[in-house]
Amino acid sequence: MSLLTISPMRRRLFTLAWPIILQIYLFQMTGVIDNLMVGQFGEETIAALGNCLQLNFFILLTYAALTQGGAVITAQYRGARKLEALRETIATLLCAGVGVGLAIAALYVFAGEWLLSLLTTDLFRPVEERSNLPGLGYQYLSVIGFGIIFVAPGQIAMHVLQALGDTKTPMRLALYGNGLNVIGNYLLLFGGAIPGITDPLFTPMGLRGVAISTCVAWAFQTLLMVNALLRHPLVNMRWRDLQAMAWQRLLRILRIGYPLSLDGFLWQGSSFLYAMMFNRVGAEAYAAFLVALLIRSLSLAPGAGYQQAIGISVGQAVGGDHYQRARGYVRVGITSCLVVLPVLGLVLWLAAPLYLTLYEISDTTRQQILIMVGLGVLYSWATALTITIPGVLRAGGDTKAPMVITTIGFACVGVPIAYFTGIHLGYGIWGVFAGFVADEIAKALIMVFYLRRETWLRNLTRDNSAPEKPKAASK
Repeated sequence: MSLLTISPMRRRLFTLAWPIILQIYLFQMTGVIDNLMVGQFGEETIAALGNCLQLNFFILLTYAALTQGGAVITAQYRGARKLEALRETIATLLCAGVGVGLAIAALYVFAGEWLLSLLTTDLFRPVEERSNLPGLGYQYLSVIGFGIIFVAPGQIAMHVLQALGDTKTPMRLALYGNGLNVIGNYLLLFGGAIPGITDPLFTPMGLRGVAISTCVAWAFQTLLMVNALLRHPLVNMRWRDLQAMAWQRLLRILRIGYPLSLDGFLWQGSSFLYAMMFNRVGAEAYAAFLVALLIRSLSLAPGAGYQQAIGISVGQAVGGDHYQRARGYVRVGITSCLVVLPVLGLVLWLAAPLYLTLYEISDTTRQQILIMVGLGVLYSWATALTITIPGVLRAGGDTKAPMVITTIGFACVGVPIAYFTGIHLGYGIWGVFAGFVADEIAKALIMVFYLRRETWLRNLTRDNSAPEKPKAASK
């Protein structure tokens, strides 16, 4: 591949990626601000909210088959210029998203505290030894269930807009939603007071107030996102056009997307198990791990942005049968991430001590956080690969491989090491963390091997779903 070809590819990837990266940072900064506000109430409240968010991510993966599977097929329909199929797919996705949201809402409202007790392992302890975390977290979860109905259609609209090549509109609308969320969280959490300076204007609502604010922000952002999708030039639909669902098309989307949901469940399931083991060590250990992940996640936004940019470009290229172009996007995108992520990780590690002064935590917890963030810099090359390569495989049509690789990574490597060293041998937080790191490295090595096989170059827009055999790359 010549430099003349690489340069336009790099520009296109950057053009698609930067709004996504900014959107991710906006979302993360909202999380940082929320954590700082909640952090004023101590480690127990931080851990309670962290458990809710962990469970939230796990449950919401039920619609990954719709959001990510829909994005894969719509990107390829865009490349193939099959606009009627594109519109029918969008209507089907949004209708199905509302149904999934209703089911999750019922689960949160009626079984939320039981699920939190399972996550914290309090369910398996004698009553007198149980912690306050499940009950405290349920104050948040019981309210958030009513807002979860809006999340699935909003996420579907966002992913489809990005798959069509419009990454700026979702970024702009996410800014509105996140801004509303931060303002609402501050007002309802503290009652409009400046902590330690002024008195509340009304009774502070704590975690329940955070949940109410989040629900309002979700509803507002979803309405804007769906409206923007319907007005897209390639879509040009009205709200009443969303009443019909094409069941055969939904089944095809689910056949493509179900491995994505399973992969997400497996990935989040491994996180669930790691969280259980950190909680078993102690609330302070889990709080340290949670804050370390939050700091380190700020360096991962470029990887996630480039993953989606590569996926959009690869999907459209494969949909139009431009396989050599797809290979070029993969090479340029992964190389960029392998450079950017370690550099950002190092910068954040150097800045972490200043950031941690904002938390009311013990010196031991603070030191544990700094060590975990520093170690994260050393294996950031593996993280760059595990972020970008799954997006490549999915965009090209191979949606099952990431699921299998995720299973091997945590079931055969990460969780056994974490349990054996952290719980059985008694090394505590560092034994569990060793398993977490080993999981990441094992997945990265397997993904590189699988990527080189090129089984992911597959056109999904044809009626025949058999893999297309692309021409070999020119020497």
